[in-house]
Amino acid sequence: MSVLGLTCTRCGAQYPLEPMFFGCPACADKAGGAAAALTVAYDYRAIASGLNVEDWGRAGHGIWRFDALLPLRDPAAQISLGEGNTALVRPRAVCEATGLSNLYIKNETTNPTWAFKDRFHASSVSMAKSLGYTRVTASTTGNHGASAAAYCTAAGMDSCIILCHPESSMLQRDMIALYGGHAFVLEDRFQYLDTLIRDHGYYPSTTMTPMPTGTPFGIEGYKTIAFEIFVQLGGSVPDRMFCPIAAGDSLYGPWKGFSEMHALNLVDRHPVMHGVQPAGCNPYVQSFQQGRADVIVHPDPSSIALSIRDDTGGPAALQAIYDSGGDATDVTEEEIIEAVRLLAQSGYLVEPSSAASVAGAIRAARTGRFASDETVVCLVTGSGSKWPEVMSELVDRDALVEPSWEEIKARAGLDDAPQ
Repeated sequence: MSVLGLTCTRCGAQYPLEPMFFGCPACADKAGGAAAALTVAYDYRAIASGLNVEDWGRAGHGIWRFDALLPLRDPAAQISLGEGNTALVRPRAVCEATGLSNLYIKNETTNPTWAFKDRFHASSVSMAKSLGYTRVTASTTGNHGASAAAYCTAAGMDSCIILCHPESSMLQRDMIALYGGHAFVLEDRFQYLDTLIRDHGYYPSTTMTPMPTGTPFGIEGYKTIAFEIFVQLGGSVPDRMFCPIAAGDSLYGPWKGFSEMHALNLVDRHPVMHGVQPAGCNPYVQSFQQGRADVIVHPDPSSIALSIRDDTGGPAALQAIYDSGGDATDVTEEEIIEAVRLLAQSGYLVEPSSAASVAGAIRAARTGRFASDETVVCLVTGSGSKWPEVMSELVDRDALVEPSWEEIKARAGLDDAPQ
């Protein structure tokens, strides 16, 4: 069997493939130690002997065409809403603004719930089903909860409780309800998350790092972003990848995917990984600049980019940045908004958190931090259509209602000369 079990990202302790949601017990048992994240371990030699990479190129079947490198071993438990198969495209206005002809976005806004979280929950909720769980819970700023609720209803779960950030979008709370989930809005979400898991048998479809709980299984879905990029680049990997990061899963997942392709001898190098955060909430940036192994807690985080406004994150993502030779960088609110608008002018409507990766690449390009012929991929994680209140704030002018012809001409810059 190619799945070996779980392994600690810090001390390397090994465990069976079981529901372990509070991190590595060996690390937690050490005096004053915090439980480190667990990740799924595989027998790459066994996988390589039977792997047919040509199967990766076939469309459909969600993330499960990569099942040889996913933890689920019961095909009957596979849940899919058609996630994945997202485009790798050059955003015209961004390329023109940077002078980069090989800058791409991995456009995750076209997933079933319009966010890359669908990859996470396809893997996580499928594992919950295979492990015998019928109840799922998650904490969210919006995208994560809506996706969890969608996959829970697809899996036929009995209950899905989503604990929502007070600033979460009303639209996404409505999505949760329409999918059959229970949305509760509260400031301190972790206390109830812990209670639901410990005392009421709920499966946590949450981040990889225990904060306070975590699942090793959802992150495996994010690996498929790397596998798809490999296929879309004709069997190669980018020189650099920019990822918006909060808890860090959005960077660690693709990094693990690239690392596994290297272990399988499919590629001979890794991309340089860049984690991007807003300047008003940049715990990874501060930790990277200080050369720390852990991620600090950022006091009083603030940013328009709510989805990546977590005050801390997981050390595994920080270590991935070090190992790749990359960095953690922050961008201003103005740079994020500029990226949103440039992407919109390219035909892509994304939320501010998603645009942070593009803002980071734009800044790096303008400051000459990499060569103009490098292949750069920016992970764009979620659609702006799910954040209507935020999108309205970014519109310069409201639409005119019942305008006169003179008003139409003035707004559009028309004259009376025939065309």
